[in-house]
Amino acid sequence: MTQPTSPPAAAPALAAARTGRDFRLAGILAVIFGMLLFVPTIVLGAAIGWPASLGEPATNLMPLIVEQEGAVRLGYLSYLIYSVLFLPAVMAIARIVGDGSTTRLAIAFAAISTLARSIGIIRWLVVLPAIAAAWVAAPDDALAVVFTAINDWGGSIGELLGVSLFAAVAVGLLSVAILRSDLPRWWGWLGLVVSAGQVLPAVELFGVDLGALLTVTTAAFQMWFLAIGVALLMISRSTSTRSASARGANN
Repeated sequence: MTQPTSPPAAAPALAAARTGRDFRLAGILAVIFGMLLFVPTIVLGAAIGWPASLGEPATNLMPLIVEQEGAVRLGYLSYLIYSVLFLPAVMAIARIVGDGSTTRLAIAFAAISTLARSIGIIRWLVVLPAIAAAWVAAPDDALAVVFTAINDWGGSIGELLGVSLFAAVAVGLLSVAILRSDLPRWWGWLGLVVSAGQVLPAVELFGVDLGALLTVTTAAFQMWFLAIGVALLMISRSTSTRSASARGANN
């Protein structure tokens, strides 16, 4: 007598829970996240030569911050919005991919990345402008040392951990989940490539200067989100068209 066989383990829930609205929301968030980095790059680049100026001595950077205070605040505020948007963008894409341990872990790392990014950026909105203003009013070597220490500390948390390591792990896990789903496999393979490149800035902790390579990896990371977002919007449009056709046929 043969024993009844249990059904194979199901993959993470996919198409059953997805709607055109889910694709559209994920697409919009991914596109906005992919493009929003250009705002702080343009604003801060014009104001203080960001990000190249971050390596300048504090005594060179502080007068620029005071002189361009409004632009610095606007630029870093937009950078904060961009950084916070990373979490909902990953969550929306994860919903499309399907619920599972890998996507949940990706969301967790995205949340940690967002927190680390925000801590790093807040220093430019609160602490560093105040120190820069105090130094310009009365130059003091001690203030320059404090400015450098806070800047390096915040940069390590925000850039090396938040933007680099934790974001790379989040996208890497999300890409693995995509490869296990019914979504286009190129999304996952490209995601693994760009997430590997996103880890590179952490190498600077060991004193390695990667120079222009960091610009390339950052651009590739943003382009992945932009490409995924456009693809999701196209799927959303085709899904809506098929739904409208089906309703028309039923009528």
